[in-house]
Amino acid sequence: MVPFKITDSCRVRVAVRLRPKNAEELAHGDDFDSCVELQPECKRLKLKKNNWSCESYKFDELFSENASQKRVYEVVAKPVVEARKYKIYFGITLQSVLEGYNGTVMAYGQTGTGKTYTVGHLGKDDPSGRGIMVRALEHILSSVSSETDRVAISYLQLYLESVQDLLALDKTNIPIVEDPKTGEVSLPGAAIVEIKDLEHVFQILQIGEANRHAANTKMNTESSRSHAILTIHLQRSSRIKEENNSAFSNDVQGIFPDDVPLVLKSKLLIVDLAGSERIDKSGKASLY
Repeated sequence: MVPFKITDSCRVRVAVRLRPKNAEELAHGDDFDSCVELQPECKRLKLKKNNWSCESYKFDELFSENASQKRVYEVVAKPVVEARKYKIYFGITLQSVLEGYNGTVMAYGQTGTGKTYTVGHLGKDDPSGRGIMVRALEHILSSVSSETDRVAISYLQLYLESVQDLLALDKTNIPIVEDPKTGEVSLPGAAIVEIKDLEHVFQILQIGEANRHAANTKMNTESSRSHAILTIHLQRSSRIKEENNSAFSNDVQGIFPDDVPLVLKSKLLIVDLAGSERIDKSGKASLY
């Protein structure tokens, strides 16, 4: 992998999280030797090929097996949701969902590496275990006005050529439509549910996870072979003269007269990608 340095023209950052040993690995003890060495000070990862050689890769962030869910969210996803506090930290001008820009967070890796835990774990009874989906929604809900702003979510699953609506399981094979003029992609018919509080978030995500299991059972497949896509739709209203005390970007100031209502629409996509293992290893059909 080519060393990566974030700049104004680079809008993708890559982080690696090392999961703890699972029950099987712990049971075998020393038979499972770690093949990964993290060097956090230089954000470099060494992958041991054998006792004599290794390969080295550099990333934007590294997380050890002891990294908390909170730490992962704050470093990886929080700057995508709200950039203001991170502009000095990264040394560049970031654009965030709360400022009216679209953003995406994707979890990629083999089956069993902890993607769904990192991204989608609810942590209803244990807040420390909450994943990126719940934390992002909690963050957004605490940052918007319930009177003037709107937060809604859609939850879809993509398997082969089929798109299922995880919030309305009877809606299968939802079409993907691209506007020829604007290039904007939409999925007509997909359910979009407006949410008001964190308890509602838990209810909706639980429905989505239950429907994902049911859909995969019906298709005789596994959730690890499908992509789950949560889209948070955000609409914020304000007035230009109040912008100095809001999260909106200064770029819009001076364009409109004072006291003109401004509506910003943005989306945050959080994607739990299918397992990345090779087909000859998993025995499953290709998703691509």
